[in-house]
Amino acid sequence: MRRRTSVPVAAPVPFDPAAACAARGVLGLSPVMVARAMASHGVYAVPPQVIAWETGELLPSEAQLVALARALWCPPGQLMGGRAVSIRDHRLALGLPPEELARQLGLTPRVYAQLEATPRWTGDEDETYLLAQALRLTPRALVAATGRGEELQVLLQRAIDGRWQPQAKALARLVPTLGREWIDHALRVLHDEGHTSGALWGGDSPDEAEPPPGPEELTERFWLLLDS
Repeated sequence: MRRRTSVPVAAPVPFDPAAACAARGVLGLSPVMVARAMASHGVYAVPPQVIAWETGELLPSEAQLVALARALWCPPGQLMGGRAVSIRDHRLALGLPPEELARQLGLTPRVYAQLEATPRWTGDEDETYLLAQALRLTPRALVAATGRGEELQVLLQRAIDGRWQPQAKALARLVPTLGREWIDHALRVLHDEGHTSGALWGGDSPDEAEPPPGPEELTERFWLLLDS
């Protein structure tokens, strides 16, 4: 008997009900008019649905979000309240069809759909770079969207515990939009800071001992060094 493969369930589309209500108010459209405008874009909804989205009782689907944004003459990202996290979210925020993004990455729509559906992006370095450019992602947003946060934390800890240079090469592959000189600077500082405070982490006495920074603290320090 053939075993069934589980299909990942997509997370709900980020949506800001207040933003949708405000956008409709600016245009002076009624829920009926919004529903009609959405229908002209090939997505059918009824006025009660429009109201339910604005009150937060319902969440629109991907197709409904894009059609609603077109009906309200605004980018989809405006209706998402700046809550985009995943690759899917950032693509929707720009109103970019998956087929178009696949073309920009040099992938078939099927392969791209598989990559987007996985929690961790497995594209190669060139594909990751093109993804960041197409979706206008900052390095921090790229790491979050591709699910590579834990890998970044491991590399940062290794840079502190041992030689930072090998980790710089790996990090450049992980976040290809970062300049190598910036990566080298940040890792060198983290390494030096770790060894300077290492005695306190070991502690000559319990009163003087300080706990080593946690993964989240290291990551935040890394981003701050890149911004400085």
